[in-house]
Amino acid sequence: MTEYPRRNIERYKKPVQTFASLSEFLHAEHIKPGIISISGALPIDLLYSPANSSTTVVSFHAALTKAETPLPMFAGAKVTQDGPVNRIFISDSGLYAGFEHKIAWFAGTRELDLQKQLPKIIDKLLVQAGGTRTLFWGPSAGGFAALYYSKLFPDSLAVAINPQTIIANFGMANQRAYTTAAFGTETQEQHEEALATSFNSNLLDWYDGQVPNYILYVQNESDNHVHNHMEPFLASLDDRTRVHVHMGDWGQGHVAPAPEEIRQIIASFTLQEGGWGEVLANFTPPVTVSR
Repeated sequence: MTEYPRRNIERYKKPVQTFASLSEFLHAEHIKPGIISISGALPIDLLYSPANSSTTVVSFHAALTKAETPLPMFAGAKVTQDGPVNRIFISDSGLYAGFEHKIAWFAGTRELDLQKQLPKIIDKLLVQAGGTRTLFWGPSAGGFAALYYSKLFPDSLAVAINPQTIIANFGMANQRAYTTAAFGTETQEQHEEALATSFNSNLLDWYDGQVPNYILYVQNESDNHVHNHMEPFLASLDDRTRVHVHMGDWGQGHVAPAPEEIRQIIASFTLQEGGWGEVLANFTPPVTVSR
């Protein structure tokens, strides 16, 4: 059995249900609440917390702050606590591919096509949890993931906070660290080839002008992501009827709203009844919370 130095699943002190393969998981009749670990090229670790709700919230975390941060990373428990809602927390399996990279955009590796496998896993858990509404959310790299996976679930809602939309427009050191660990790239040419062909790294191409889901795009106004990610993405859309942009001043640079403000944003959706289109149309930003 492969050991992953970053991995410390026991620290969560929750029951773990292990599946030998993706196929075994997809054919399981019942999924228990707790940590789900699916074996394969790399572990796929999730935390599943059903609540018999009509709404399910799927959470993606941001980049690790330190390379030695233990995995899996299940982030967002406090900001998604209003409901009750079914909750699915997803840890980025691509971070198991090496020891030094801190970001992997939930996009997988050469051995693990996460962008194809994860939608099947999410769909299985949505069916298990029941309900009619799904909200995907995440900050930064997690925002990229929320936008990517939400598109595959028509009429779902993506709440993306300071997301990347074009990985090639993010810091080169982080890009190269990821593709080196995940796809074995050694040169800039190989890196660019991986971005172009190995996985979907550009949400402008992924959406191709169409928005089958709903999007709340939350963006700090002094972040360079405004120019490098938000503006190109919005400009690429043929119709922005299903997209709402919430700009704010939360600090200088790539700074997210305070956790309490994120909680209020998510709760403004999960605590209201009705379709996401109606709720999004009536969205009122919370008062900015001081850090």
